[in-house]
Amino acid sequence: MDPIVNRKFIVSAPGRVCLYGEHQDYLGMPSVVMAINLRCRIKVEERDDRKVVWSSPKIGDEYSGEYNLDNLKSSEVDGVQDHKLASMILAEQRGQLPSKGWKATIDSNIPVQAGCSSSSALLVAWIAAMQRLSGFVTSPIELANLAFEAEVSYFDAPGGNMDQIACAVGGVLRVDPAEKDGYRELENPNFDFVLGDSNAPKDTMGILTRCKFDRLDILEARGGDWDRIDQTKLSDDELSIVKGTIRNRNIESIASGILSGESKSGNLGELMTEHHSILRDVLKISTQRIESMCDAALDAGAVGAKIFGSGGGGCMLAMVERKDGSPNIQALDMVKSYIETVDGAIAHHVVSEPGVSWGDEIENPVIILAAGASSRMKKDEGFSESTTEEVTTRPKAMLRVGKDNTPFLDLLIRRIQSEGSNCVIVVIGEHDKITRKYFEENPIYEVEIRFVVQTIPTDRSKPLGTSQAVQIALENNRDLQCHSIVVCNGDNMPPANSFSEIFKDPCAMLAYDSSALNLPDDRVSAFAIVSVTEDGKLDEIIEKPNKELIPSFVQSDGVLRVSMNTFRMQFNNLLKAVQNCPLSERDEKELPIAIGIWNKKNPNQITAIPFSGEFLDLTHPSDFEFVLNKLQ
Repeated sequence: MDPIVNRKFIVSAPGRVCLYGEHQDYLGMPSVVMAINLRCRIKVEERDDRKVVWSSPKIGDEYSGEYNLDNLKSSEVDGVQDHKLASMILAEQRGQLPSKGWKATIDSNIPVQAGCSSSSALLVAWIAAMQRLSGFVTSPIELANLAFEAEVSYFDAPGGNMDQIACAVGGVLRVDPAEKDGYRELENPNFDFVLGDSNAPKDTMGILTRCKFDRLDILEARGGDWDRIDQTKLSDDELSIVKGTIRNRNIESIASGILSGESKSGNLGELMTEHHSILRDVLKISTQRIESMCDAALDAGAVGAKIFGSGGGGCMLAMVERKDGSPNIQALDMVKSYIETVDGAIAHHVVSEPGVSWGDEIENPVIILAAGASSRMKKDEGFSESTTEEVTTRPKAMLRVGKDNTPFLDLLIRRIQSEGSNCVIVVIGEHDKITRKYFEENPIYEVEIRFVVQTIPTDRSKPLGTSQAVQIALENNRDLQCHSIVVCNGDNMPPANSFSEIFKDPCAMLAYDSSALNLPDDRVSAFAIVSVTEDGKLDEIIEKPNKELIPSFVQSDGVLRVSMNTFRMQFNNLLKAVQNCPLSERDEKELPIAIGIWNKKNPNQITAIPFSGEFLDLTHPSDFEFVLNKLQ
C-alpha cells in the first residue's frame, strides 16, 4: 500500500511598527502602521490523528505543547491567555476546524515582548495554517478580524485591532475604524527606518490598562467627545492627558495626510519626535534605555525617533532620510551603530513587508525556457510514423515520454520541485496551445506554475532567442526581485541533484563534464563551453564554439565543461545581463552570450559548480526515441 502523503507547507506573518497614532487605536482613533521584514514562520506538517503538536526550537524545549482537537476545552487553564487555543475553539464553534491534526514548528525573528506584535504575527500565521488545512481560507482582513477575536475579545482584554490588521494585511496602512474595512493603504514613506530593540521586557497588559482605561474614564465622565471636554474643569494630570491625546490624534492626521499625498504640510521626522515626547511625558511609557537609544539615533543623524509598542521597555524606531531616493547605507549604518552603543541594544534596518502568507512563500524560483521553435526536430526524416506525429504536432518540451506518456516538461517540473523549488515560470511560444492547458488540467501540487509568452517579431520567422525569453520572464514577474533566479532549458533533464546543488549558491552556474553527459561528441559544439578559474569561478563562456576552439577549453584535470544553460543569478543582475545582450552571429539574443558579457564586467562573481552525470536532451528526433526508451 502506498504511504499516505500528508500536506506540508509554511505559513508566515510579519511583525509591525507603529509610525504615528501610538496608543490611539483602542480609543477608536486612526494609527499609521507598517508591517516589517521580520516574520514569524510556522512549518506545518499534517498528521494522521487529531493531535496538534507544536514547538519553537529557537526559544527552547519549554516552549512547546500539544492539543487534542476532540477535546480542546480541556486544555484551557484559568488565568492563561492561550491565543492559539482560543483560535481553535472559535474555529470549532464556526464549524471550521481542520479534520486532522498537525505538527507546527514555529520560527520567528521578530523581537518577543518588545512591541513588534510578535504574538499577533504568531496568531495570524497560526490561523492561516488552520484555514489552509480546513479549506476555509478568508481574505487578509477577515483573518485579521478572527485574530482580534481570539487575542482580544475572547479574553475581554484591552487593546485595539491595529496589530492584527497590520500583520495580516501588510504594507503601510492607516488603521481607521471609519474606513469600510478598518484600514486604508498608504504609500511607502520616502525614508528608511532603524528598529532598536532595547532587550528590556515590558509590561504590556499593565501599561495598556493604565493608558486605555484612565483615558476612557476621563472621556466618559466629561461627555464622550475629546474636543468638547471643558478643560477648565480638569485637574492638572487630566488636562495633560486630554491635551496629549488630542495632539497625538492631530499628529497622526497630519502624517497620514502627507503619506497619502493629500498634503505636503508638515515634517514627518519632527512629527515622529514630537509624538514620542507625548508618549514619554504624558502617557509615561518610555524608559531610560529607550530614551538613550532615541537620543543616540538623533545624534547620529536620524530625522525622527520614537518608542513604539505598549512601552515600558521594548523597542524604538528611528527615521533616516534617503539619498537620491535610495537607502543611505552609510547613514543607516551610523544610526545602527550609535543605537547599539546603548547597553543591550540591537538594531535592525527595517522596510515595509507584505502581510500574511498561507504557505505560498516563493522558494528557489526557476525560469524554464520552453519556447524554442524546435526546427531541427521537425526537419529530420527517417523516423517512425508515431515519432514523426509526436514531434511535429507538439511543443518540444511537451513530448510525451515514459510508461505513462507524461509530458517531458511535467517530469522536469517535478524534478525541480523535488530538489527545492515551489515556483516555476515557463516561457512558451505564441502558437503553443498545449502547454498552459495541460497544466491547468493537471496541476502539480504545491508548485506555482506561471506562464509568459515569447512572441515572434513581425520581421522575423522565429523568436529572438533565450536571452530575450529570460528578459520577458523577469519583466513580467517583478515580484521576485528579492530572489536569485535559476534558468534552465525545458528540453533537458539534468542529472539528479543538479537543482538542489545550484540552489545553494545565489550566483552560480553548473559546469557539466561533457564526457559524462552520454551525448554524441559532435553535440558539444552545439552547447556553450566554459573555462573555470583556480578558485572555482566562471572565467569564460563561449556559445556554440567552432571545433578548433574546443581543445583550448579542456581544463587542467582533462575535463571539458559545458553550461547546458543552467544558471542562477540575483534577479536584478540577471535582468541587466539579458537586457544588454546583443544579437549573435545566428541573429539571436543567446543567454550564454549575455552571461559571458556580464561576467567580464563583474569577474569572480559566478561560481562554476562542477557537475557530472547523464543528461536527457531533446534536440533531434533520435533524442526523443532515446529518451522514450530510457524512461519506459
